[in-house]
Amino acid sequence: MYPTSPQSQLAHPGTANNLASPRNTSLLVKVVFVSTGLSMIPGEVIPGIPLSAVAWIVPLAWALAVAVGTSGKTAFPVGIWLPWLALVVLYVVVAESRNAIQRSVMLSCPLAVGAVVSRAYVSTGDLDDARSHLVKLQIAIVVVALLRTAILATGVLPMISDLASLVMTSALLCSILAARYALGDRKALLWWVPLAAIPIIGVTRTGIAVAALTLPATLAPLGLKRRILLLFILTLAGLAVFQTEPIQRKMFYSGSGTLSEIRADNQDFATTGRSNMWAELGDAISKKPWLGHGANASEPFISDLTGGLTHPHNDWLRLLFDYGYLGAAAFALTLLAQTLHALRHAKYATGEARILLLSGASSFIPFVLFMFTDNIILYAAFFGNLQFTILGLGYGALRTQQEERANDRRRVAGDSV
Repeated sequence: MYPTSPQSQLAHPGTANNLASPRNTSLLVKVVFVSTGLSMIPGEVIPGIPLSAVAWIVPLAWALAVAVGTSGKTAFPVGIWLPWLALVVLYVVVAESRNAIQRSVMLSCPLAVGAVVSRAYVSTGDLDDARSHLVKLQIAIVVVALLRTAILATGVLPMISDLASLVMTSALLCSILAARYALGDRKALLWWVPLAAIPIIGVTRTGIAVAALTLPATLAPLGLKRRILLLFILTLAGLAVFQTEPIQRKMFYSGSGTLSEIRADNQDFATTGRSNMWAELGDAISKKPWLGHGANASEPFISDLTGGLTHPHNDWLRLLFDYGYLGAAAFALTLLAQTLHALRHAKYATGEARILLLSGASSFIPFVLFMFTDNIILYAAFFGNLQFTILGLGYGALRTQQEERANDRRRVAGDSV
């Protein structure tokens, strides 16, 4: 991440020592991209330790090593997250759940990665490298999705695909491509289409809607008429997908139904047991509404209730159960503040830095939507680490641009004397 030219090092004093360190931010970014790709591959490194676990542990460890081994001030707005982090630490100190520490670390992992990445002096070459990594990841996700579903060989969509990592990561990449498209890169739309199709290939209901919304709902500047047109086209496409046999089988126990039959009181609507689980969670939340039951208390509750599951497949209910109204509100306000902060700072950035900040801000929309039906806040390897790396690069690049402008002004002022 650090520049190698003498001029760049002059523009940002103190980077030479960091450059000599083998634990530098440039490698951290590569580690995040590689680990995100590895998280898409099912399997275990050793018995009991899935590859997806290693895919968030290694970036976190690397980030901590970089933080200790290098100097520099983070450009990431860590202060926005401090109230939420303080709440997480307080709850884990008094937690009774045996996995509370691990779950709490997973909640905090993306922020640590993003904060360390933002400390770097991000050159244009670094941004080009990051974009190249993104292209490779886009290709890898599409290829892995096709291979894991065997759709090319069978021509049939699977009933159960287990593509959570791919669906979530593809939605994040769709947010990035949507921002690029909004800022004038028409070719980005060609990449967006196959990535948005991955939830369809995986027959993931929420994922289909979330991926589709990343385009018309992007927070990058896009004209209202174009947003409406895109929403209209995607709605028609969604209705066509809804009528397909795999989606009908996934939506209704009987194998067929209409849009009006998608409601909680319809016994034919396939909720895969989630509605009953969520109802039990709701009753338990009402008993300790404000402060919740404690860090990760939802896991043993769900396990006892279902006889095997460990997650409620609804992160908003998880937050309400574990941290109460206080914690859920703190997290929601933090997400809103972070989104607004990135949008505000994107106004002062140019080029790729602006795209990354707008992409990072936009990515909180699919993040929030996935929280209603899945466990995305704990999927650091699938979504969080990459999301905060994108933000970290954007903040770091913005600071670099600002410092270079200041240096140019000082140079011009010096020449005029």
